[in-house]
Amino acid sequence: MTLDFRGMLREAAEPGLAEFNSKLTPGKEGVIGVRVPTIRDIAGRIVRDDWRQVLDGEPESFEEEVLRGVVIATAPVSAVERIRLTEDFLRYVDNWATCDVFCSSWRFGKDESEEAWNYFSSLIDSDEEYKMRVSLVARMSHFKDERHCDLLLEDIATHDNPGYYYRMGAAWAVSVVYVHFPEMTEELIRSNRMEAWTHNKSIQKIRESRRVSKEKKDELNALRRTVP
Repeated sequence: MTLDFRGMLREAAEPGLAEFNSKLTPGKEGVIGVRVPTIRDIAGRIVRDDWRQVLDGEPESFEEEVLRGVVIATAPVSAVERIRLTEDFLRYVDNWATCDVFCSSWRFGKDESEEAWNYFSSLIDSDEEYKMRVSLVARMSHFKDERHCDLLLEDIATHDNPGYYYRMGAAWAVSVVYVHFPEMTEELIRSNRMEAWTHNKSIQKIRESRRVSKEKKDELNALRRTVP
């Protein structure tokens, strides 16, 4: 049976939410106002059905782009096939919301973890703002062991893109790693190897966490740098 996923999105749309979401994703066209949990629910129904129907043609709304991403991220396929589908989908990742929902949804088996890691790691060399953000957000979402976090921090230290959403993603990733490996992360901060704005934003994001003591927050605040 073919599901009318566009009709399902339209039925779930909230005009007030559309206006709010448009402000969160400036410049993004076709926002109709469907909540992310609802998009995930629709995606869940689709992947149990003829899910490839979602890949036909061009998405008609922002929410349909997000839906396509969640379906690709969760469809019952191998990592090799999911990577192939991801390569095509990345042209729709032109905002932080699509990026982050897609990355957090991306599934792979234990025996496919290095394949997934290597693929997302490769995107950091793309020199494209959102592909680079995907690289960071996907890895920080799914790889929280010491070895992979160390590699992630090294990529943040050695790569930069002037795009605001890449740098915000980098700072967010640093703050996430800090919760799990504070000494490792603080070593990076003290090295001053990150781009200055990202360095300062990383400290801000860490200081916003309730899992960091006031004493440590004050200590980190003293490590802020002057941005040229």
